[in-house]
Amino acid sequence: MTYIVTTCLRPTEAITERAEAHAATYGARFVTRRKHSIETLKQRHHAGVLVFDKRRVEYTPLDGDEAFFFHPSSSVFRVKQLARGGNDPLVDAAAIKPGDRVLDCTLGLGSDSIVLSHAVGPSGHAVGLESEFVTAMLVKEGMTVWEEKHDAVNEAMRRLEVVWTDALTYLKTCPDASFDVVYFDPMFEKTISESVHLNPLRSLANTNPLSVELMTEARRVAARRIVLKAHFESETFETFGFTRIVRKTSKFHYGIIDVGTPTL
Repeated sequence: MTYIVTTCLRPTEAITERAEAHAATYGARFVTRRKHSIETLKQRHHAGVLVFDKRRVEYTPLDGDEAFFFHPSSSVFRVKQLARGGNDPLVDAAAIKPGDRVLDCTLGLGSDSIVLSHAVGPSGHAVGLESEFVTAMLVKEGMTVWEEKHDAVNEAMRRLEVVWTDALTYLKTCPDASFDVVYFDPMFEKTISESVHLNPLRSLANTNPLSVELMTEARRVAARRIVLKAHFESETFETFGFTRIVRKTSKFHYGIIDVGTPTL
């Protein structure tokens, strides 16, 4: 993907260093912002623009005007609820406990991954996979600088490992039973279509359905449970043998496949 990297209009030295480091790591061109507008930079370099700021990183595509940036979104109140001793539907469906190893195969904007990262705690390990480069980079970079008032949210974001790759490729590299829980949310496109502030993400979302090969690898890698989140009308639950957890007040249900016995 062709894009340039720049900074906000008044960058600190640290912001410039982060932007330059990103450009060097991913082979992108770093352009000094000066006082140029994003539109000017897009037209001058014929590329999308990735902007580093103090609190966030945002991307404006060449053929669009809306900027897309990472925001922890619903994970904030979900983590707060868990921290108060409450429940979360995904954590309950996955039967997550501190110290677990969790693989989110469909990172998206990272809300579910952040919640899972909080649930497994400092002794656990949460990994989020994202096949779309822009989304992966914005979430990865954004989570390092975004600050919430609630420390538990910040800690969960900083612990989460974001990997730019597709799920099947990654799963094939994993040893047997290397994650306690493997999670899929293939309905990401439908999920974001109802969120106006995520409009720029629609064209970036990977909506590939689950496949037999993908599920075969997931069964091999999951030591305890595979979890699916899908629209209540989805046939994926039945197709792959998930036990459906019906949520009467939600358009989205969870499904589970137990593949092993929990260790004590």
